Amino acid sequence: MRMRLAFAVSLSLMIGGCHQPASLEVKDAWTRETIASTPNAAVFMTITSPTADRLMAASTPAAKKTDLMTMTDDSGTMGMKYLDGIDIPAGTPVSLDPAGLHVWLAGLNQPLQAGQRFPLTLKFEHAGDRQITVSIIKPTAAPPVSETGA
Repeated sequence: MRMRLAFAVSLSLMIGGCHQPASLEVKDAWTRETIASTPNAAVFMTITSPTADRLMAASTPAAKKTDLMTMTDDSGTMGMKYLDGIDIPAGTPVSLDPAGLHVWLAGLNQPLQAGQRFPLTLKFEHAGDRQITVSIIKPTAAPPVSETGA
């Protein structure tokens, strides 16, 4: 009996010491301050997941509408394309940045001012809803970069 109890206690200690697998992580969410009465803005960030996932949508009280978009280059003419989702491959950081993928905010409820923040909810196919905080930076400021460089 004592042997079984000792085994059960040591087994539970070993299991308790195991870490859960890392979950989906969103880092460095930011946007730029809007100038005058600009009604739109783009939000950027880095998303990493240990398992494959897909960003399906986003929402925020800061804007009337949000969309997932990417920049396109059609023979030297830049444009934007709406997306149904953004794939997040397992273990590979996906960068939403000014040159490509981003969350588009349309119909801002008020101008975005540097130094302030606002909530943004990201809807993932597998990870579910994740609420993050978006930092607003000055138009000329360097974007935030995590300590790991991701």
